[in-house]
Amino acid sequence: MAQVEANDKVTISYIGSLDNETVFETVSKSKPKIIDLADARTAKPYKQILPGMKIGEMRTVKMTPEEGEYGIRRADLLHELPISQFTNKIEPKVGLLLSMNVDRDGKSHQVPATIVEISEETVTVDYNHPLAGHPLNYEVTVIEIEKA
Repeated sequence: MAQVEANDKVTISYIGSLDNETVFETVSKSKPKIIDLADARTAKPYKQILPGMKIGEMRTVKMTPEEGEYGIRRADLLHELPISQFTNKIEPKVGLLLSMNVDRDGKSHQVPATIVEISEETVTVDYNHPLAGHPLNYEVTVIEIEKA
């Protein structure tokens, strides 16, 4: 039976969860995901989990924050913004998840950000991905392998 190799396209289903068993993502067999292992943009967890697997095989893998797609939490991604920036649009509340525009390499990108602190004058926003800093658990099943 064929095994997944480094440049294959692999159709998978999976469940991603945290250590406290909170599921953060589910991809079902009825709506699977196709992973191109030859694509440099493919997330490294897939490149580590899939090689060597066979069709129908299920593998459970735990990834540290350093190994995972979202990385470690970075202090340089905490930013204080003037509270006046929020008053006409939304009422800031600690824990509120926002979609913020940031400029990178001359282009505007939308990124998730969480309000972590509010003072009379400022709102502290955390641009770390909500899953950054967490160990991630994946239960991956290979559905199909397209050889390179």
